[in-house]
This record gives sequence, C-alpha cells and structure tokens, in this order.
Amino acid sequence: MRITRDILLNLAREHAAKFSARDRGLVCVYLTGSLLRTDEPFIGGVTDIDLICVHDRPVDAPREIVRINADVHLDIAHYTQEDFSPARKLRLDPWIGGALDLGAVSLQDSEHWFDLMRSTAISQYWQPSNVVARCRGFLKTARRNWQELEDGSIPQGIKRISAFLDAIRATANAVAVISGMPLPVRRLFLELPERAQQVDLPDLTGELIGLFTSDVVSDDQWKPWLASLTAGFNALKEAKAVPPSIHPNRRNYFEKAIAIMSEVRPAAAVWVLLDVWTMIASVLPKSSDPYKEWQTFSHQLKLDAKTLPTRLNALDGILDQVEETVDNL
Repeated sequence: MRITRDILLNLAREHAAKFSARDRGLVCVYLTGSLLRTDEPFIGGVTDIDLICVHDRPVDAPREIVRINADVHLDIAHYTQEDFSPARKLRLDPWIGGALDLGAVSLQDSEHWFDLMRSTAISQYWQPSNVVARCRGFLKTARRNWQELEDGSIPQGIKRISAFLDAIRATANAVAVISGMPLPVRRLFLELPERAQQVDLPDLTGELIGLFTSDVVSDDQWKPWLASLTAGFNALKEAKAVPPSIHPNRRNYFEKAIAIMSEVRPAAAVWVLLDVWTMIASVLPKSSDPYKEWQTFSHQLKLDAKTLPTRLNALDGILDQVEETVDNL
C-alpha cells in the first residue's frame, strides 16, 4: 500500500479519537514530529506518527510504540498537565516548545486547553535569551560528557562510545536549535549542514562527521552492516528491557532510512546506523553474536581506546567554537 501524508494524518485523528473515548483523564492529544512537515515527511518511504497525550493524572509509562503495519507505527509520548505548567517554561524546552512553535496540531482537546497553553508557550519563544538558554542546555550535556570521557570516569567499551555519541548529538543540536527544532536521529546529519550554514559555521558538519567515521565506509559494507543491524533488532525480542526508541517495531523506520541515505548521503547513514546499533548493543548480552558484530563495526570505524583521545581533542575544539557562537548571539 502506498503511504501518503494524508493517510497518516487520518490515522492520527482516528487513534486520537479512540484514546479519548477510552480514557476520561485524557485532556488533549496533539500531533507533532515529521508529519508537521508539508515538504517531505518521509525518509526511505517511511515515517512515524508522533502523538503527545496530555493527562490529568500520573501516567504509567512516558512513551510507547504502537504498531500499525511493518512501515507505520505510532510514537506516543505521555505527559501530565503539570508538565506544561507554567506554559512559559516551555519557551526553554527545545522539544516540546519547539514542536508547539513549529505548528503542532490539536486532534482532541476536551477542555480547549491546547490553544491557551500553546499561545503562552510560543509568545516569546524566539527571544534571544530563550534561544541562548536552549542552546546552552545541549552544550552543557556535550561538555559534561566530554569532561567525563577526558578524565576517564566512564569505563572503556560501549559506555564510552555511547557517551561520545551523546556528546556529538548534543553539540550538533546546540547549533540546530539556533534556528529551529532539535534534529532527531534520522535527520541529524541530513539537515545540520543548512542549520550550521545559517550561523556561519560551514565546516561544523564535516568536523562532527570526522569524529565518528573512517575510511572503511564503502558500498560493499552496507549489505553486511544492515544484515547485522537486523539481527540486532531480532535479538531485542529476547531482551528484558528495551527502550521505546529502539522498539522492534521501529526496525523498518531505521533500516529503510539507512538504505536510502547510504546511496546519496553515506555519512548521514553511518550516523543513524551507529547511533541505533549502539543503543541496541547496550541492552544485549556481551556474549551474544549481535553484540560482537557491533564491536566489529565500531572497530571498523576506529572508535576505540587508541583513537578516542585524538577525537576528544577535536571535539573539544568544536565545542569551543560552538560555545563562542552561542555567546555572541
């Protein structure tokens, strides 16, 4: 079946109505994420439906993934009304506030709560002091991870690589939020070049890419890498606790994006593969074959104890540059 944005919008409305009908404590359901984009919400022909459910009482789980079919799923975040109060604090929240500013769409709103909350949240969203505060939130995360890696307080292995990737992601998004929303994993290195260019950091994307890639990336590598990623997703079915971000129902969401990007934007594809595969490996037994295949992949990219100090030095210089840019806003 051909998936279109209109089909997905109708699915969003239908599920929002179902949620409201069975949960009297549901104050509002609104749409966010890639479907707010009218230009191209799909990557590899696949996207998801991002819904925010706001409740008048505590929630059991903050996030859930609901399968529609192999190529479509709902990515549902659950909040309480208190999370949005006072609404002015959302001006400092790059994810929730950013989606509201971008044009989040109310699907169910029993108390006409959404419009009032949104108008307050975005009224001064682009005030320079609020922009700087959002940037510095990401920079704080990046600098903390860098420092912990630099002083050796994070043990060798997957924990160090995870912290290093978190620092790269936070650095990239510190720049991205100067002119828009933070960028999720599939779009981070697709859209970062334009965002960085807007703030006169034309070399930033290439410098960040140099932190996690190596010269081994070639057309011949993609097929075995994707096969290993599939094996990792399959192994998650036996894992005790799987974060929603790598729920097995999101396999096509990532794999099809990687496949299409590998043909035209290989560095962006490597980022998605590395980020997702590392999250998967972090919840698998270290004795398992999928974990060992991830280790081989990380060694191919030269993300090891020998090269990390050099990459940390480079990250330090990039962070200095971004921090200076933010200070001058």
